[in-house]
Amino acid sequence: MRSISPMFDDAVIDCVASGRAPTVQELFHVAELIWAEGAPDRSAFRWDCLAPTDPAKLTSLRAAQAALLGS
Repeated sequence: MRSISPMFDDAVIDCVASGRAPTVQELFHVAELIWAEGAPDRSAFRWDCLAPTDPAKLTSLRAAQAALLGS
């Protein structure tokens, strides 16, 4: 399912509409978008440089999970 709004990634719409759990790739993709758009000085290219335990990365992953599960 495709999103008609640039505000929502297609994965978010698809997961919520079909009631399915996100794939790992979808989770990380949406988390990266949330992280990059969360502050004007962040570059999406820096996402892969963050440590797995970085608080900002973990927060973005939690937000992505909530968005993808429709919670």
